[in-house]
Amino acid sequence: MRAGFFALFLAFGICAPVQAQAPRDVLLEVCNQTGFAVAAAAAYRTTPAQSRTLRSWFMIAPGECLNGALNGVVGDDLDLHVMSGSWTWPARETAQTYCVPADATLTQASAPPCSAGRQARPFTRLPIEATSHRGPGGRNFGRVGHRIRCEDLGAADAGLCSGAPTDRRGMAEFVRELEVCNPGHGPVPASVGELMADGTMEFRAWQVLGAGECRVIYRDFPPDRQVLLAPGPDHLTGGGLLCMTDNAEGPVFATPRAGRDEACPAERPLRGSYETVVFGEQTGRMTMYAGQ
Repeated sequence: MRAGFFALFLAFGICAPVQAQAPRDVLLEVCNQTGFAVAAAAAYRTTPAQSRTLRSWFMIAPGECLNGALNGVVGDDLDLHVMSGSWTWPARETAQTYCVPADATLTQASAPPCSAGRQARPFTRLPIEATSHRGPGGRNFGRVGHRIRCEDLGAADAGLCSGAPTDRRGMAEFVRELEVCNPGHGPVPASVGELMADGTMEFRAWQVLGAGECRVIYRDFPPDRQVLLAPGPDHLTGGGLLCMTDNAEGPVFATPRAGRDEACPAERPLRGSYETVVFGEQTGRMTMYAGQ
């Protein structure tokens, strides 16, 4: 009697892990709680081996949920990456990083270093939940549910994310970063501004760059992908000319002036100069030099 019970128990013990490795369909439910479209990629096992299949991209409209099925998934977890514009979810480094192409694909996942045309992207590992719904072959569907939210980004990005403009695809525009470097031997003040609807210009508070220093002085969504760089009062030999308010703390208000000999009014006594920086549609960061 004991021998028979032991044999039955042993048979069950062998079957359990085999069934756990059996392929099944997994329902992927990713809800986009941002104000723009996002794209998702998934990496999952299709055999008992540790290698994973990479499937990209699933487009998810703002306020909607992806409800799709991944076929032949093996194991109890899958890896997910979501992106839009400058932002990715997860917004941190993870143990799972795969090389992902820009176009839609179904291929074997590979780790960095990445070949040309692929970019290393972080993935978050999510558990596959069991469901009571029967799928092909009589096996129950698995399910992975996940939400994409602006709040899951860092504090600075969460604020930008909630009001992000969208591009022609409906995805978030790239956050535009302007880095300014001072290759000179002395300190150089720099300010960045935008053109207002009434033709005036508004610059942010002056920032002083030390000799050899590089610093991102602007990170935002500029109108028409353009910002105005003023590298110190009347520093540029070319570019546009300004009359500016003389306040060190900012904001600095300015109006154009016609020539270098033109006097500035008392309310904007500081004579300055600027150049227009235009970001390309797919350009997130530009570097300019001041103090040469």
